[in-house]
Amino acid sequence: MGTLKNFLESKQLSAKQVHTTSKRIETWDAESRTLLVKRVAKRADKERAAKKYDELNLAKPKQMGRGVTEKQVQAAIEDKPVARKVRSKILRAVNTLLTSKKESAVDMKTLFEGTKHKAGKKPKEEAKK
Repeated sequence: MGTLKNFLESKQLSAKQVHTTSKRIETWDAESRTLLVKRVAKRADKERAAKKYDELNLAKPKQMGRGVTEKQVQAAIEDKPVARKVRSKILRAVNTLLTSKKESAVDMKTLFEGTKHKAGKKPKEEAKK
C-alpha cells in the first residue's frame, strides 16, 4: 500500500476532496493573470527581454492555472508514477485541507516516500542515439 493512500485514509480525506480543492486553489485569479500577461509581454519586448524579472517586479504567479484531475489523484494513490508538478499540486491541496481541519501541514516526503517519479523527456542529443 502506498504512503499517500495510508495518509489520506488516516486523515479521512478522499480523492474527490483532493481534486476539488486542487481545482479551487490552482485556478487563475486576476492578479496571477495580470502577472502572467506582463511576463509574456516582457519576453516579447526586445528592450526588456535582457532584464531579469526581479528588476521589473514581475514575480511568478502563485497559481499554476489548472488543478489535478481525479485520474491523476487515483494514479498517485495507486503508487503509479506521476509528474513532479502533479505531486506538488496534490501536496498543496492536501495541506489546504489539513489547515482547514486545524491540523499541521505535511511535506512531500510524508506523502510520497518511496514512490517512483514519472521520467521526463530525454534530451534531444540522447534521443538521436
